[in-house]
Amino acid sequence: MRLQRIYAAMFVASFQQAAQYRVQAVLWLLMAVVRPVVFLAAWSAAANAQGGSIGGYTVGDFAAYYVCLTLVSQLTMAWDAYDFEWEVRQGRLAPKLLRPLHPVHYTVVENIVYKVTTLPALLPALVLIAWTFQAHFQTQPWQLVVFVPSVVAAAALRFVFGWFIASFAFWTTRIHAIMHLYDRVVFLLAGQVAPLSLLPAPLALLSYALPFGYMLWAPAEILRGGMSFEQAMLTLGAQLVWLVLSWLAYVVVWRLGLRQFSAVGA
Repeated sequence: MRLQRIYAAMFVASFQQAAQYRVQAVLWLLMAVVRPVVFLAAWSAAANAQGGSIGGYTVGDFAAYYVCLTLVSQLTMAWDAYDFEWEVRQGRLAPKLLRPLHPVHYTVVENIVYKVTTLPALLPALVLIAWTFQAHFQTQPWQLVVFVPSVVAAAALRFVFGWFIASFAFWTTRIHAIMHLYDRVVFLLAGQVAPLSLLPAPLALLSYALPFGYMLWAPAEILRGGMSFEQAMLTLGAQLVWLVLSWLAYVVVWRLGLRQFSAVGA
């Protein structure tokens, strides 16, 4: 109960802070929508040029996929590593380490507030995109049910993996280069360029083996209706396995980093 009250108070404070940056939130939303629409337009043109479909995806299938991918991307977004690097360099992390709450709790609340405040503006845009490109959803009721734990697992995986990378700032101080590399890998292997089944075979196998596809592609494909029940269950299991492994890796790196942490105010 005490933790719930703390979270409630932090949620109100974070919500009030987010209300002061409405223009910034709109710009982030535009960035979140523009990239998928560009790829959707490109794949739609390619599908039309190939007689209406590519690899079993019609124009309507591509539209449904990118609408779902955009929604999943917004629900799983995590930017914590960039903020953490700044806190380490500026000496702002040290006071947080003296508080009774782990610093991760503050970013959990900020993350939730961002999604709560931007989702109402994103949904109408996705409806418009789906209508414009005549999105073809094959979603069954059971897939809607499975989508919920899948997108929660994807959000947790992306969040924890981001903190795992962020913790290397204890040694490197600056991790922008690492994060840019991470963002490029996610862009390529998480299904943003194309559904994983359309990637060249080596890249597709790599995508299925690594955690990145389970951050975005997996819940998007489930929501679109592109997986059977067996495939969805295997995918959900893979998400949970990668989440546990990422959490264990984060805990180890965090504890090792704290032992040698030094900064302004530490």
